[in-house]
Amino acid sequence: MASLATLTTGIGPLDAFARIVDRVTALLSALGTALILGVMLLISVDVIGRFFFGAPIAGVPEMVAMSILAIVFLQVANTTARGKLTRSDAALSFLTRRSARLGQAADAVLHLAGAVLMAALLSAFWPQFLRSYGRGDIVGTVGQFRAPIWPVHGIVVTGAALMVLVFALMALMLAIRAVRGARA
Repeated sequence: MASLATLTTGIGPLDAFARIVDRVTALLSALGTALILGVMLLISVDVIGRFFFGAPIAGVPEMVAMSILAIVFLQVANTTARGKLTRSDAALSFLTRRSARLGQAADAVLHLAGAVLMAALLSAFWPQFLRSYGRGDIVGTVGQFRAPIWPVHGIVVTGAALMVLVFALMALMLAIRAVRGARA
């Protein structure tokens, strides 16, 4: 599977934009990795506090649940941009072996379908983000732990928008390569 970093069209501005998008997705993925480490540390400290001191950290389940959603949407665009998103590509490999242009055209259609699906997710989630931000929605229990949910919803919106961009950019670049007859 091609990646934004290696897929070129010969159109300088488009290829440069693809490299920039690839770097942005890598930065968000690194933030997701840092969040994973933070969650691991939080859980470890919570377990130690529970076991040795009988005092757990308030809100750990809520923080972990919110973090998992944030981590997924921080890292999924980079996973796609790097060509590592899990997919079954047996039929696509067969097409590519027969004709590189046909394989790239089919791959472009699949990426376009991904862009459409992620755009649908984005359009469905956008009102929820606006509502949680506007109301100041909170998760947790009064008197124990409370945190705003809108930052996580913002990460979901940002990650979904970046996924739309990555899928659309990959579809465009693959379509250009298919039309021009570039090798896979």
